[in-house]
Amino acid sequence: MMEECWCGNKNLAEYAKHYDRCNECGTLISKYPFDQNIYQVNDEEKDFYGKNYWKSTMAKASGKHTLSEVIDLYLTERVLYWLKYILKYVKLGAEFAEIGCGLGQLSYVLKCSGYEQIAYELSPWICDYIRQELKIHVHCGSFKENGHRYDAILAFDVLEHLMNPHEFLQDCAKSVTEDGILCIQTPCFNQDLSYQEMLSQCPRFDGMLREEQHVYLYSRTAVERLLKSAGFSYQVFVPAFFGDDYDMFFFASKKPIQLKNKESEIDSYLNAVPNGRLVKAMLTLFDEKQDYLHRFQMEQENSMARLEQVRRMTEILKESEADRAARLEQIQSLTDSLKENEADRAVRLEQIQSLTQMLEESEADRAARLEQIQSLTQMLEESEAGRAANLEQIQILTQMLEESESDRAARLEQIHTLTEMLHQKK
Repeated sequence: MMEECWCGNKNLAEYAKHYDRCNECGTLISKYPFDQNIYQVNDEEKDFYGKNYWKSTMAKASGKHTLSEVIDLYLTERVLYWLKYILKYVKLGAEFAEIGCGLGQLSYVLKCSGYEQIAYELSPWICDYIRQELKIHVHCGSFKENGHRYDAILAFDVLEHLMNPHEFLQDCAKSVTEDGILCIQTPCFNQDLSYQEMLSQCPRFDGMLREEQHVYLYSRTAVERLLKSAGFSYQVFVPAFFGDDYDMFFFASKKPIQLKNKESEIDSYLNAVPNGRLVKAMLTLFDEKQDYLHRFQMEQENSMARLEQVRRMTEILKESEADRAARLEQIQSLTDSLKENEADRAVRLEQIQSLTQMLEESEADRAARLEQIQSLTQMLEESEAGRAANLEQIQILTQMLEESESDRAARLEQIHTLTEMLHQKK
């Protein structure tokens, strides 16, 4: 298990299940217990980078059954893509070394393009295989500085496999000319994002976390620091074949990098080398294929967008239909309620008409009673007036009676007196 980062920092933090992260440079570091002899291939069947690595692991990853099919696949895709940029940045016809050449496709195409090449690979079986299949110059074993200088060193999908990347780049710096070019492709990740954010925003990232193969995974910042520490102070990053969210593809040098070769110079150069026109034709077909794939992808994206729009509209229609059904059910319910209300209203109208009639009759009866009351009131008023007159007459008669009674009493007293006088006379 790696206990420190390539930068020498031992302060590591867990990043994912099988990877730590350097708190100093941000590089991801595998937790896998690597054997220091991993790059030696003595047993082709058992050693990690023996023939089975290519016949099983890489063939399966490419979706092919044989190594010959893998070679043909690489020749028609990534190799031509890389070649277009190498022709621009590496001196035409230069001498180069490809480290970790794999099945040798890139070295083969560069040799066909007039470059002087040597390739390095670990497996003796693979080296023999590509010598026979592609007729390229292959050295079996790890790359080490040996005093020879190249115009360019190429290392595609190599840097992430190295336990000592700084030492490797130092050997590269010693093995290129002063204005020589180092060309590298390696997986990348965004150091500003967490593991979960990387999985969410860059779904292919999970495929890079091969802890038993990828010792280090670099961010752009980390790889720039690594290159500068080995003397490659200048870098030019170009679009990666597999996408910038998955790979980094760049050229590095000890001196400022300039675009070395113009399109017209490349065209003239390829016309002059023995197999150059075939390479030009392959590049033209590749460009046409890429253009077709781009247009096809755009059509696919447009089609997917339209399908998504249709899907969304279908969902909206379904929701609308469901809502419409609910509204129809509600309308039906309201209609039934309205019918019930109308029936009840008719009953109430009939009841109102009956009550109105009764009210009219009551009002008519009330008017008659009011008239009768008025008549009785008038009679009462007249009776009260007669009663008052009678009371007044009664009072007069009472007074007269009282006066009569008083007079009668006086006469009775007079009669009594006269009677007594009469009796006395007798």
